Amino acid sequence: MNENPLNILHTIGFDQLYPMIRCQLKFEMPIDSDRLIKAVNLTAKVVPELFCRYEMRDNSWQSAVKDASEVVKTVDADADVDETPDWEKNAQIRFDIQADGRGNKVTITMSHILTDGSGFKQYLYLLSDCYNRGAEAITGVENVVKLDWLEDLLKSHPAAAKHGDVDHPAKPLALPQLTNETGEQPRHNVSGWQLTPELTKTLIQATHSQGVTVNDVCLTTFGKAVQAYDRDGDELAIPCPTDMRQKIGKEHAALRIANHTARFNPAIHSPQDEPITTAIAKMHVEMQRLKDHDQFLDSVRSLMAQYKSEPIEKLQQIVEDNYHVRAIAFTNFGIIDDSRLVFEGAPVTDCLMTGSFRYAPMFQVACSTFKGQLNLGFNMIGTTDEVQVGRVVIHDMISRIKDFIAEAAIGATVIE
Repeated sequence: MNENPLNILHTIGFDQLYPMIRCQLKFEMPIDSDRLIKAVNLTAKVVPELFCRYEMRDNSWQSAVKDASEVVKTVDADADVDETPDWEKNAQIRFDIQADGRGNKVTITMSHILTDGSGFKQYLYLLSDCYNRGAEAITGVENVVKLDWLEDLLKSHPAAAKHGDVDHPAKPLALPQLTNETGEQPRHNVSGWQLTPELTKTLIQATHSQGVTVNDVCLTTFGKAVQAYDRDGDELAIPCPTDMRQKIGKEHAALRIANHTARFNPAIHSPQDEPITTAIAKMHVEMQRLKDHDQFLDSVRSLMAQYKSEPIEKLQQIVEDNYHVRAIAFTNFGIIDDSRLVFEGAPVTDCLMTGSFRYAPMFQVACSTFKGQLNLGFNMIGTTDEVQVGRVVIHDMISRIKDFIAEAAIGATVIE
C-alpha cells in the first residue's frame, strides 16, 4: 500500500466530483515548451508518482507514462482543456499550452489523490526552479510523504467527546436546483475574479483592525452569500480545509508534495440581517476554538487508526463518515509566492487556482492571493443559468467583503 493513507480522502464521491487541482497561468511571453518538458521530467525524478496511475484496489501507484512529452501538449487557443482526467488510467498531471495574446496560457491539471493545494504550490515552485536551473534544482531534493509526525500528533491528542455530528450538520448550506427547460447540456466552466491590489490591501488592514483573518472574512462572506438563498437560514455550517504541515514543526521546510490536508468544521448562529463584522467575528471565535483543540484531527483519526487493518472499501466508508463531500465547499490556497513562481524569459502575469469541477448546484469557491491581489474562482459543470448563479454568489461575496471593509472603517460593533 501507499505510505499516505490520506490519499483515500479524495477517492470518494467520484460520481459527484473528480479530485483535481486546476491552475491557470498566464505568461507575458511564450513559454519554451521543450524547456518545460525537460523541467517536468526533472520534477518526476523527485515525485515519480506524477507519471503513475492510481490503483484504487490497494492505494498504490503504478507506472503510466515514461516521459513528460506525453503529458505536456500544445493545443489550439480555443481548445477545451477541461476534459475530466482519469487518474486510474493516466498520469497524475497534465499541461495544456495555448496561445494567449503575445504570450501563453498554460493550464495545469493535477490529481488531488496525489497532493493537496499546499503540495501543489510546492510543486509549482519546484517546476519553476527546474525550468530555470535545470538538474541543479533537484540535487539532494527529496519528497517526504511519510506520516509519522501525524501519528505522533494523534497520540498526543486523544479523541474528544463529540457534541453532535459536526461533519453532517442538520442544515447544511445549499444552492437551489434549477429546472432545465431548454434541455441545454451542462458544460465545464471556469470563472475567476481579482480584487484590485488597493482593495486587497484595504481588506488586510480591516482584518488587522478587527482582530480577524482574511480566511475568516472569505469563509463567512461566502457562507452568507449562499445562506441568502435560504429565507429561514440562520446557521452557517461550512467545512474549512487546513494544511496540517503547520503542525510538523522543525521539519516544516521539507518538500512535501502529498496530501496533508484535514478540515475544521465551524458552525455559527448567524441571522440573515446580522452585520457582516459581527458574523465574521463569530466565525473567528469559532475557528480559534477549533484550532485550540486541533479539531481537524477528528476528520482523519479513524482513517489513520484503521488504515493498516481494513480493506479499501471499509476505509472509504470511514472517510464518508468523517470527511464526506459537502454540496457547498470552501477552499483557500493562501498566498502563491510570485517571487518563487518565475519562469525565465516568460513573466507570469496571472495565476488562478481552483479545485474540482462540481455539478451544479454543488459549488465551491477557491480563494488565493497572487501579486498582492485576492483571487476568487470556481469550477462548475452546469448550464448557462447555473453558472450565472455561481457568478452571482461570488459578486455577492465581494459585495459583503466591501461591506466588511466599510463597517470596520467606522468601528462597527463586533461580538463580545
